Amino acid sequence: MKLHRPFYSFFRLNLTSVVCRQCHRPLHSFTRRLFKLPSPPPHPSANHHDLPSFLTYAERTSLSPNTTAYIGTHYEYKVQRTLRSSAFMLHRVGGRDDAGIDLVGTWHLPRREHPIRVIVQCKSLKTKLGPNLVRELEGTFNQSPVGWRTGDEVGILVSPREATKGVRDALAKSSYPLMWMMIERDGTLRQVLWNGRAEQLGLVNLGVEVRYSADEDVDSSKGVVLTWDGEEIPNMEQVENQVSAVEDSWLRSWGDGFNGGQRNKSELLDAVQELFPEEKPLLFGTGSCSTLTDVDRVKVMQYLDGKKSAQVEAASGMKHTST
Repeated sequence: MKLHRPFYSFFRLNLTSVVCRQCHRPLHSFTRRLFKLPSPPPHPSANHHDLPSFLTYAERTSLSPNTTAYIGTHYEYKVQRTLRSSAFMLHRVGGRDDAGIDLVGTWHLPRREHPIRVIVQCKSLKTKLGPNLVRELEGTFNQSPVGWRTGDEVGILVSPREATKGVRDALAKSSYPLMWMMIERDGTLRQVLWNGRAEQLGLVNLGVEVRYSADEDVDSSKGVVLTWDGEEIPNMEQVENQVSAVEDSWLRSWGDGFNGGQRNKSELLDAVQELFPEEKPLLFGTGSCSTLTDVDRVKVMQYLDGKKSAQVEAASGMKHTST
């Protein structure tokens, strides 16, 4: 079986740079509901939640860097941090009941209103990697957390080693949307492969380009970066800023009361989702960020006013009963 064209797209060269963002601002539950993003599963550890907190925990508990627990956890956090630079919002779920999944999240590609859900397996192994890992990843699709069984999720295998011929062949033959990423232990992204099934989910414009060190005396690349239509994919911090700006605009469209917090924005969202379940702010729309009409907004406000009146009447009835 021949490999699909995307497997060869990573050989293109380009001088570009990338900034690895270190900060991570968890999205508020309201924002997740508004943009219809899945809620992350509970974190597997109460002692750490990112790379800095894990390093602090390891030092405090004298966890040896040579242990399997240290190597695996450290690598998962490195992968999480590296992929934020390409608009991946990932959450660590590794643990005894992880069903083989280490990270889950969403991939916020340019000009795509709905992000792609992703499930990630990290293989920080020294041994040779075989096609059995691809079959293992395929098996996680039916065991992924609630919110990641939508039919448009991509499975990603990540390893500090290059994909072998057996792995490449297994990826090409798979009926599941799959990707392979080589990320070194220091977090450098070196190789990205994906199959035709993944391209069918909307990755036609995805590319991979080599970036080089600015130091002319250094005769080696600094890894690769993911691109969209030839442009480097914005990092997750830029996406979060855009989401925040659109959220503010959406709230302002209902009046200053909701945006300033004088009225309960969660109740507003409850009403909108009850009456117009498909409503979601548009990140890349022109003009208004909402699909609702003025008539729709009046209907929502009447719904809220009616609900408030009912609550007042109920409270008044209880007061009269008690007296």
